[in-house]
Amino acid sequence: MTDTEKNLADGNLTQKEIIQLLLHNAQHMATREEVKADIKELKTELKEDNKELKEDILRVEASLKQSISKGDTSLKQDMSKLETSLKQDMSKLETSLKQDMSKLETSLKQDMSKLETSLKQDMSKLETSLKQDMSKLETSLKQDMSKLETSLKQDISKVDAKFDKIQWLIIATIITVLSKDYLFTLLSTSTK
Repeated sequence: MTDTEKNLADGNLTQKEIIQLLLHNAQHMATREEVKADIKELKTELKEDNKELKEDILRVEASLKQSISKGDTSLKQDMSKLETSLKQDMSKLETSLKQDMSKLETSLKQDMSKLETSLKQDMSKLETSLKQDMSKLETSLKQDMSKLETSLKQDISKVDAKFDKIQWLIIATIITVLSKDYLFTLLSTSTK
């Protein structure tokens, strides 16, 4: 910063400094015509720059349209390839799933058949075992019934024998009582 600029900032300019400042400004001041010419020149330059800018914008726009068109075409192709690939993969997956389901169905049918056969065999064994157990039980029950019947017959026979004895005792007692009464009566009539 020069001394004049310092003094100007401080507000302490001498008369000499003021004149020098005015001369300096006058030398560097342009005339009205120069300013108009400069403005005209600037306008012309702005128009050319504007024109160039518009051309650049149009070129960039055209380039972007081409890039977008190429990208769109490429994207459509990629989408088509992806769709085809997905359809193929889905078809393969569907075929694989059908095969797996068929294998599983066959395996389940075989397992069910084995299980059915095994259950039939087990049922047959159980039926045979139950028939044998029932036969044994029936035989055992017949034997027990026969023993019970024999035992009951023996007990009834014993009771019958005792009953017969009791009957004979009762008859004998009755006969004795009647005979006694008869004897008493007879004796009593004979003593009179």
